[in-house]
Amino acid sequence: MNIILLLVIGFLVFIGTYMVLSKNLIRIVIGIAIYTHAGNLIIMSMGEYTPQKTEPLIVEGHQNFVDPLLQAIVLTAIVIGFAITAFLLVLVYRTFKVTKEDEIDVLTGGEDDE
Repeated sequence: MNIILLLVIGFLVFIGTYMVLSKNLIRIVIGIAIYTHAGNLIIMSMGEYTPQKTEPLIVEGHQNFVDPLLQAIVLTAIVIGFAITAFLLVLVYRTFKVTKEDEIDVLTGGEDDE
């Protein structure tokens, strides 16, 4: 199971890197959103899962408690990732409304190829 999770995380990082290196602003935003999903999977994979343990439990005496730390961190990361994605989408929309361009090369202020 861990090797499958590792492969999925690696694939998400690969796709996110490919999208971020694109020239289109929307693809860059989607790549950053994919990075947040990969980060969430990395945080979830930090939990100690063995074939004997099916849940990350804290055992004290005869009582079992679920460890809420990973759940709280992932929930916070999801909210922050959503907020960053929403902010970047608004920023791209505003940039497009002002400049009528969605390519990053045009926005750099370099020499024109015309």
